Amino acid sequence: MPEKDFRKYKLISKRYRIIKKIASGGMADIFLGDDLKLNRKVAVKVLSANYAGDRNFVARFKSEAQILARLSHPNIVQVYDWGEFNGSYFICMEYVEGESLKEIIEKKGPLPPETIADYAIQISSALLTAHKNNLIHRDIKPQNILVTPEEKVKVTDFGIAKSLTTDVTKTLNIMGTAHYISPEQAKGEVLDHRTDIYSLGIVLYEMLTADVPFRGSNSIDISLKHINEKPLKPSELMENIPEKLEDIIMHCMEKNPLARYPTVRELIGDLQKYETDKPLSFSAKGQNLNRAGVFIKKIRPHLATIIIAAFMIAFLFLFIFYSYKYYNSTAGHNMVSVPPLENIPAENAKEILALFDLNLIVKDEIYNSEIPEGFIIEQTPEPGKNVPAGSDIEAILSRGQEITYILTPNLIGLSMEEASNILKDFGLVKVVISKEYSSTFKKNLIIDQSPQFSEKIEPGGSVNIIVSKGKETIVIPNIIDLDFRNASNHLKSLGLIVISSKAPLTGIVNEPGIVMKVIPSPGSRVDVNSVVELVISTSELLVPVPNLVQLSLEQAKNILDSDNINYEISYINTDYSVQEGTVLGQNPEAGTYISPGSSIILFIGR
Repeated sequence: MPEKDFRKYKLISKRYRIIKKIASGGMADIFLGDDLKLNRKVAVKVLSANYAGDRNFVARFKSEAQILARLSHPNIVQVYDWGEFNGSYFICMEYVEGESLKEIIEKKGPLPPETIADYAIQISSALLTAHKNNLIHRDIKPQNILVTPEEKVKVTDFGIAKSLTTDVTKTLNIMGTAHYISPEQAKGEVLDHRTDIYSLGIVLYEMLTADVPFRGSNSIDISLKHINEKPLKPSELMENIPEKLEDIIMHCMEKNPLARYPTVRELIGDLQKYETDKPLSFSAKGQNLNRAGVFIKKIRPHLATIIIAAFMIAFLFLFIFYSYKYYNSTAGHNMVSVPPLENIPAENAKEILALFDLNLIVKDEIYNSEIPEGFIIEQTPEPGKNVPAGSDIEAILSRGQEITYILTPNLIGLSMEEASNILKDFGLVKVVISKEYSSTFKKNLIIDQSPQFSEKIEPGGSVNIIVSKGKETIVIPNIIDLDFRNASNHLKSLGLIVISSKAPLTGIVNEPGIVMKVIPSPGSRVDVNSVVELVISTSELLVPVPNLVQLSLEQAKNILDSDNINYEISYINTDYSVQEGTVLGQNPEAGTYISPGSSIILFIGR
């Protein structure tokens, strides 16, 4: 970014002081900043000016802020604030010190298996929280995974995350990154959380081999390889690859989503035991999923039995064919085995049942914190039961996690109109409970709120706010001729700081302790906590301090000697020869009074 463009980001929202740019993306720049209010480092993501006028990009940017605000997890970058700035938009996030996983792989090459498993468990834990909130990330890649010096992993960039409640399809040129995109995402199909599992598998593959499984001359070429080509196993590229870790990675990267881990919970379980003797979850079943979603056992016959097996298969086929023909002629219908549908999206379940000439009937929908919305929780009849073709299979669907609370948005520093719009988006009600003076916030800006930012609140609840009345100012009253004690107490009660000096009695004021002068003068408007000087009368013998500034040292000495005033000299360096030997300042100032025998200080140039 040119320097002149960078300057306009020096202070954002009157709170975040920009220090330097730390990253650039396709649609936004990220800066390191200081939160002046809370005195902490933050990362500020600013939408590029090219996209600030595009409603779709602004909506995505706003969506990212709202998504992150409701995802509270130690492995997800936390969002603190968002808003509009200089015709664009910003998100203020947790600043993570460290490097991206991409940078680590580029520097170190293949990572140790134990490190890969540790990172993978942390990433999976973050995804599990997102999936429980009915969100899929859709852009899992090493560039979006940050690692702190303490080996803490943070998943970031939910800019294209999408709710499973919507039609999760997008064209390739907009969504995802070609090297990490799932086959179903490349084909523009409806997505579920298993698209993140595929992308994570690619990331694990890259951590293990320091390379991605598919390369090509352009995004389309790479995407077609994701759809059509089988990746080489890491053990075919490198030696000493842990077999179980390789199996986990390849299972994540199955082309068919139904053949992958059903959720990241199972993936976490396998990662935790890959170094043990315990079998992996999918290998323990001894099964694999074909494209129709039917479970078939893996069989590796010996060469000597192939011919016999072929004859037996042919015989079995003829037996099933004639049995089926006879059954239909006698019973008028055929029987099919009900496939398993649990933890599968309803749309996919319909497609699977259609292959068996069965129908899906949604019996009920209930809240479930473990299973994403739209996925099947229970089915009737149960898997494996034989039913007539054309039968109805009843299913209970998940409505996802019941939203019983909302995390309160940050309103501090916003105008009333901005706060009203944000609360409306969250389904909350604004209540102004008071207005207070503020030396920090301008008039009509919000200075406090209850509940506080990120606290839980019921949907439709009220957010109480306190609005700034601006800086508190005070008109200095006319207290001349009052006694000093009463005048001082009155000023202090108004929130002013009082200092005093003395002046000798005059013909008009012939009583000591009376206010003779007020600085600033009565009627002046000053901020609260401003300093007000009271000049009070005294019967003491006082000497007026003459004005000596700009006189030569010799001239000043002569005047002070004639008035019997002592003096001290303090020399100060000057860049101009004309000021050498000249009085550049004095203390006390001219016009004040000192006691006889007191000294004044002369500041002389040299």
